[in-house]
Amino acid sequence: MRKLLGVLGIFFTLLAGCSLEQSALNKETSMLEVLEEFYGNTREPILIFEQVSFEGGTLVLAERLMDGENYPDLHFVDDQNQVTHLTQGSYCWTLNYTQFRGHYIYFGLAGVETRQYGGNPTLAERLEAFFPDRTISVSPSNRVIENRDLSERGRRIDNPQGYIMPVPGRDIPENLVVVLNNGEKKSLTEIHTGRNSEYRPDYLKSKQAEVYNSFAFTFTPMLTPLEWDKGYKDGEICLEGQTDWNGNRNALFLQAAGHMSPSDSYILPQDIKPLYLSDHSRRLAHFSAGETVTIKFPGKRALMDCRLLKLTREKVEKEIGQDNLALIQADEKSRISLPKDKGSYLFLLRTQEEGSIQTYTGILMID
Repeated sequence: MRKLLGVLGIFFTLLAGCSLEQSALNKETSMLEVLEEFYGNTREPILIFEQVSFEGGTLVLAERLMDGENYPDLHFVDDQNQVTHLTQGSYCWTLNYTQFRGHYIYFGLAGVETRQYGGNPTLAERLEAFFPDRTISVSPSNRVIENRDLSERGRRIDNPQGYIMPVPGRDIPENLVVVLNNGEKKSLTEIHTGRNSEYRPDYLKSKQAEVYNSFAFTFTPMLTPLEWDKGYKDGEICLEGQTDWNGNRNALFLQAAGHMSPSDSYILPQDIKPLYLSDHSRRLAHFSAGETVTIKFPGKRALMDCRLLKLTREKVEKEIGQDNLALIQADEKSRISLPKDKGSYLFLLRTQEEGSIQTYTGILMID
């Protein structure tokens, strides 16, 4: 018996040692190494602008520098140093947010957002988000972690000042203000809503500050890498309309919005608020009243259903529920007829493959 207890003691000691060693490894592994591995040791530089502890893991604001207009996305790294969720496609011309684990998370580059239009080189001291019942404040980071010399890309980033602001609940700020080191304050929501005011859809021209200012933000869902792959790597997913006399194709390319199991098929997105309360200029297409359009998706998937919700000022000022989305019947060639009423519509598509339901959304305008 003593011999057995001795053996067990050695075993548990070794096990504890392995656990401590693994814990130390997790602690010592930098987020840059994690992202380099996640992106397949890409040759493009990866910049980390900010990172904060969140829900047992780490939220990392990072950008993989490529050609074109890029902006940092949010990554969630768990306690095993794995990227389990991330955004893809945050927008450099608006403010950005996502929803994750009971929070709305606002993120971006305060230095870029304050200098973009005013040319003021003064650094940001903090950002303040004003809600009806509270004010949330964060200080942006003053450091950047990078994996190689940025001069190789011919791009220079001065004082980007990354910030991550998790807010419990599901409220959009009535105002997002940056406080500069010289004491000056700038309303980022006013800057962004004013810049794009001529493109604001009628349903967001509300007297409610939350609705009105939502146009200053772009929402990008926080999904698993597999969900993003299902969204874009297997083939295009869109509504294809008529081509014009010049041969130009008209299509609404849909954004992945998450997966669910068939047992939950009766549930539409529980929180559809971000799907219509934000700037959707990149996920928007115009169609004719009553036009027949084709739903395009990878052939190995099956069309489950599609739904439409007409967006009006009266509706978005209230809480739109999942029962408000009307089911649309598609024919055997996956074609649907759009409504004849002019206006803005939220479109929701669900496909099914290998025991999983994929959801996609977009905004269409009927002229």
